Amino acid sequence: MPRPAAATCSSEGPPSGGFSIGDDPIILAAMSKLLLIRHCQSTGRHPDAPLSAAGAKAAGALITRLRDLAPDAVYSSPYERAHATVRPFAISAGLSVGLDDRLRERVLSDRDLEDRLDHVRRSFVEPDYRAPGGESLNQTKQRAIAALTDIAAAGHRLPAVSSHRNLIASVLRSMDTAFGFEQWQDLHTPDLFEVELDAGRPIRFVRLDALRRFAGQ
Repeated sequence: MPRPAAATCSSEGPPSGGFSIGDDPIILAAMSKLLLIRHCQSTGRHPDAPLSAAGAKAAGALITRLRDLAPDAVYSSPYERAHATVRPFAISAGLSVGLDDRLRERVLSDRDLEDRLDHVRRSFVEPDYRAPGGESLNQTKQRAIAALTDIAAAGHRLPAVSSHRNLIASVLRSMDTAFGFEQWQDLHTPDLFEVELDAGRPIRFVRLDALRRFAGQ
């Protein structure tokens, strides 16, 4: 899809929000937004793990919430729990789901870690820290932002993007360094953020009520 049109102004009279200096037009890059969604409750961490019964119910309730927000495109991590979170809405809206491997969950390690939470906690103190066989928080952030930049460049009005707790935390931390381990622990299944981007780079976010109409959440 083409990129959104940028506001352009000239000496003949700039459009609202633009300006010119002499005969040189100033081109303002359009700000864009997207919805960043943490998946609903799942039965495990394996890429093929399905949603739990409660998670499937929440994904159904998310249809109404997303319909209110009216995203015009849907993207997801290829992991089943992320895909299954937005698939019901996509079907109801007649949209396809674009799967992007860069949106997959962070690989914390290639082996079982008894002290998993300690490794996550250390990641927020040392973002370049890597557990054995794993990715650092910064590495996760880099591929996440690369994916979001490409999605923002695709020309959608408001894309919805479904991913995972560690990846989403890395993106939120890139905009607010106060976002740390405690905030990571507080992320819900599902959770929903509106992210504003400038020239494809996330610059600020607002946490939305993911399931305001879903009793019991």
